[in-house]
Amino acid sequence: MTSSRTPRLLEDAVVATEVITRAQIEQLGARDLPQLLQQQPGVELVYTNRSTGVRLQGLDPEYTLILVDGQRVSGRAGASTDISRFSLRELERVEIVKGPAAALYGADAIGGVINLITRHPQKELEGTIRGTIGTLLEGDVRANVGAKLGKFDVRAGGGYRTRESYDWDPTDVATSLPAQKRFDGDVEVGFQPTEAVRLNARVGYVRQDFVGVDVNDTHAVFDRRQRTEQFDAWLGGTAKAWEGGTLTARTHFGLFRDQFQLDQRGSRALDDYSQGNTRLWEGYTQVDQQVGRHLLTGGLEVISETLDSTRLSPTVESRFRLAGFVQDEWSNVDKGEGPRITIAPGLRLDGDSQFGFAPTPRLAIKIDPSPVLTLRTSWGLGFRPPTFSELFLQFSNPAIGYVVQGNPNLTAERSASATLGLDYRLPIDGWTLSASAWHTNLTNLINVTANAPPNPDNPTVFRYENIANAYTQGVEVSGRIKVSKGAWIDVGYMGLDAWDVTRNRPLEGRSNHRVSLQLTGKYKPTGLEMVVRGTYASARPYYLGQGGGGVTNVLGFGDSTVVYAPGYFDLEVQVTYTFRSWLKVFVNGYNLLNAGDQSFNPRPPRGVLGGLQLEY
Repeated sequence: MTSSRTPRLLEDAVVATEVITRAQIEQLGARDLPQLLQQQPGVELVYTNRSTGVRLQGLDPEYTLILVDGQRVSGRAGASTDISRFSLRELERVEIVKGPAAALYGADAIGGVINLITRHPQKELEGTIRGTIGTLLEGDVRANVGAKLGKFDVRAGGGYRTRESYDWDPTDVATSLPAQKRFDGDVEVGFQPTEAVRLNARVGYVRQDFVGVDVNDTHAVFDRRQRTEQFDAWLGGTAKAWEGGTLTARTHFGLFRDQFQLDQRGSRALDDYSQGNTRLWEGYTQVDQQVGRHLLTGGLEVISETLDSTRLSPTVESRFRLAGFVQDEWSNVDKGEGPRITIAPGLRLDGDSQFGFAPTPRLAIKIDPSPVLTLRTSWGLGFRPPTFSELFLQFSNPAIGYVVQGNPNLTAERSASATLGLDYRLPIDGWTLSASAWHTNLTNLINVTANAPPNPDNPTVFRYENIANAYTQGVEVSGRIKVSKGAWIDVGYMGLDAWDVTRNRPLEGRSNHRVSLQLTGKYKPTGLEMVVRGTYASARPYYLGQGGGGVTNVLGFGDSTVVYAPGYFDLEVQVTYTFRSWLKVFVNGYNLLNAGDQSFNPRPPRGVLGGLQLEY
């Protein structure tokens, strides 16, 4: 379980964990990870022309840690991890932990953790192939094959995806988001000599190509190309080495290459090319020991990261981190014996080669006063050192007219977070209710400032700086209602207050209100299944790019002027028909109300996909 770094049943997790299962992934018919998470309650996606990031509890993507099988991945677009490069074909489930997780995972986990758990073969021979085609000349083919061969299991898979560019403003040749071609493949081998020992090794490769067009205020036209390549190799194992004890050891190497090119049409004056290579090595070991009603967890983690980039000054930077963590999960009674209280104090100590040592404690408490009610609360501190880009980036985009400069004088961010939640299982079959509230206070928050709007003749300078104080706080409520056999309604609401205390204004780009609704229906005799998902997000404040399309109002906050982009409603429908247990046909309509705009929400427009899935 992601929230404890130890295998746990979902209902036993001390920190609330949301799980999207393999069955739900197929039921929703999402073409990629951003679409899967777009409608998830309390999850907000941040789109740019280079990446898609995840915002949790009002905290930007750099505060959300993305893991694959519990381990970090290398390569960032700016300060965040681009989730569009992760395929759905090999995922068994997605685990989402909102709130402070730095005590177990360290930097980048202040807002939460999203862990992508890959599949393992369950049969002697199994395979799946899925193909889709849709608007924007979008095509996607993905396949997996696996086998259990005695003490060994083997899985291999690959995928290819292509999509044309799209544009919210057809009055010029510029594109809002680029065309994309994506290839991925991986191979994994597991070996289990005894029931107590399992070893596994995995290698994977992903390549993405993006092609777009930019036009600046002088009407110069630029062809923009970007290629990212990701290679990862994992090796690890788990052993029940002694009575009540489990030993886990893993190592991971990741290489991320990012190439960016601007080619001015009809001239070489403003042509530009840059590349960067990020190398990540991670070693990790953990011991879990059951002692009576105590589950003791301790571990060590070593992370070495090097970035070699023409966008940095100096061009090569390295960082080394050494961390140790401990946690004690204690329960007053065994499961099922009566009202149960579970207390899990934890502490992590990070040593960063650039920013020194930082302790990040966490205390989580779970109370089960009755079989139908669960209460959870947690408190924790966080620590996030600036990324290489925030410290040393030197990047210019003459097509638009801006320069991004890192700030080597940045200091590490600190946070203090508290959450409180409850889960109530109503006496009506299939009805559940969950509610939570949180508050996160951030000091030395790293933000981007600009001296003027983008201008090719006098380029805007974007620069990173530490803001003295900011906070995010809010409430989240969700529920599931069983309408009839095979039909459910899921509803969710998130209210958010995100404020820059120093400047006395809202934090940029956040909606104060977010409402989600999902209707799921399945009628087995006909083989038909339908999912309808909708999300409403209220207006969002921005402080750059004033005058963009869709502006609803302009207000003043002290010396600043804020532009509010309008709220939007996102709607999608998936219909699946199961001909046989091995054959499914589906149609997916996404962003049916065409939510989006050129300036503030450059996401894919209305589209339809159709396809089929064969499974053995």
